[in-house]
Parts: sequence; structure tokens; C-alpha cells
Amino acid sequence: MGEKPTIGLVAKRAGVSVASVSRVINGTLARPATEKRVRAAIEELGYHPNSAARALKVQASEQICLSFADVGNPAYLALTRGISRVLRDSKYRLVLSTSVSNEKEIAQHLQGLGSGYADGLIISPIVTNEKITGLLKELRVPTVLIGTLPQGIKIDNVSIDSSKGIEMAVAHLKETGRKKVAFVNGPLATNPGKRRYKGFIAAMEKYKLKINDDSIIFLSDFTSEAAIEGVKSANFLKKFDSIICANDLIAAGVIKILLDNKIIVGPDIAVIGMDNTELGKILSPSLTSIDLRAEQRGEIAAQLLLERMNDATLPPRKVELKPSIVIRDSSQL
Repeated sequence: MGEKPTIGLVAKRAGVSVASVSRVINGTLARPATEKRVRAAIEELGYHPNSAARALKVQASEQICLSFADVGNPAYLALTRGISRVLRDSKYRLVLSTSVSNEKEIAQHLQGLGSGYADGLIISPIVTNEKITGLLKELRVPTVLIGTLPQGIKIDNVSIDSSKGIEMAVAHLKETGRKKVAFVNGPLATNPGKRRYKGFIAAMEKYKLKINDDSIIFLSDFTSEAAIEGVKSANFLKKFDSIICANDLIAAGVIKILLDNKIIVGPDIAVIGMDNTELGKILSPSLTSIDLRAEQRGEIAAQLLLERMNDATLPPRKVELKPSIVIRDSSQL
């Protein structure tokens, strides 16, 4: 043809857009007919899109996909740091896929993994159900799941008992004389929302602290914005002497509302977050938080995946870490 094959020429030959070609190359959702035409055009033109060409020819991309819900969440950033540290000296590049925050997105992502753009997957799904469980079972790439492992799936798993973390928070509050404890959670339909809710109920019962209709707020998301929107009532806040938050982002939103209402964080109302992210150190006052060891979980997940990719006959491994509490100013009297 006299021209070096480009993605534009592939798109023209296949009769599709450049964006469609890119989706096929990167393994994201594309119609089967579109994928067939694009792959035929790539083969005919001899197009070599860097590592993707190798994936199309020999099914080895030298890429590992990391999938989670929100790149802006500092807990996920810590997770990514841990994974990257382990992969640094390997031949694999880390590819992030962060638009997996609901059932539809997770299902689409898992369905797209069959097209060879990644040799392995580390996934931390915020929701799981029968459909997602079925797709995880059908995966043909080595996979490590970080978080709650659905029943019946035999894959490597790294988790931490966030329910125990909630219990640590309740115990600390009771030790400091707090008796009226509220819990600000994310959506109950999510894995962390369910686990942390159950942990709060169990811990309050264990320490014989009262729960009433106002004790628990469910937000639309695990973000500061959702917390600010969901916790607006100063009257609600004044019913409690302490608030446990499902993560540090929620805690940051709660602290803003408290300060806006001239409530002193710590002496008036204690606030405890979860994840022990860098955010906890820079908030004012500094945030007491449950350390869920995100960076360490990332390191372990990456190591498990490399071992699995080297030896597919290994039995499924399950590693569960223990949380700890980091006490700072926001829960001090």
C-alpha cells in the first residue's frame, strides 16, 4: 500500500470509527460484529499497535489490569502504589480500569477481558451478585480479587475484616466515655456498605450501646460530597457525641458539616474514619481512622498474581489481614 498502517487506516478498512478500533485493541466493550471486522482489518494491514499487536497474535500482552471503582479515592491510590511496587521489577505494565462502580460496568468489564488485552487481573469489585460471580468463574486469565470473595469462586483472594475495624472504633469511643454513637455509611447495596453496617450493629450490641432510628445514615456514595449532602441537619448531629464514618472521604465531609455548624470536632463530637489514608493526617483536626492496610493488600495481591501466572496449578490462596486503629485528634476529648 505504500503507507505505514495506522489506527486510522484500520478504522477505514473495517468501516468503523477510530474509537471503535481503540475499544477492540484495549479490550473494552465492542459489538461482536465490530470486533470481528476490526481484527480482520488489523490482520490484513499488518497493523502493530505496540503491545496490543502481541496480544492479538500470541495472546500475551505483558499487561496486568487493575479494576476498581474510583481513582479519586485515596484508599485505591494506596492500593495501586502497593501493586506498582511489586510489579516494578517485573515485565508487566499496570493498566487501570476505574469505571467499574456498579453492576453493569463491572459485568461489561469482565466480559471484555476475553479479548487478550491483559494477561492477569486484580479486581476489587464494589458490588457482587449472581451475574458477576458467574462472569468471574468464566474468566480465563489469572485473577486476584481484593475484598469480599463471593461463595463458590475458587480464585486467589486478599481481604481485611472491616467489621472488626468498626468494632475497634466503637470500643475506642466507649473507652473515652462516648455513649451516643452514629454511623455514616455508603450505599448498603455495596460490599463495604453491607459489611460495615453489620459490623456496626454487632459492635453496638456487644458494647451495650443504644441504636435508634437516627443512628445510621446511608449515603448515595462513599464520597465527601455525598456526606455533605446527606448530613446537613445540625439537629441530627447534636443527638450524638461521636460519629463513625465508612471511610475517610465521608469523615472529611462530616467534619466540614460539624465545623460549619460551630461544633468542635473531638471535644463536642468525636469523628472516626476508615482506611487511614493520607487525608487523615492533613485534615484539621487530624482524623482518627481504622487502618485497612490498602497498600499492603495491593502488594500481597500483586505477588499472588505473579505466582499464579508463573504456576497455574497452585491451589487458590486466601489472605486475610487484621485492621488496627490510628488515634488522632478527632476522637480526643
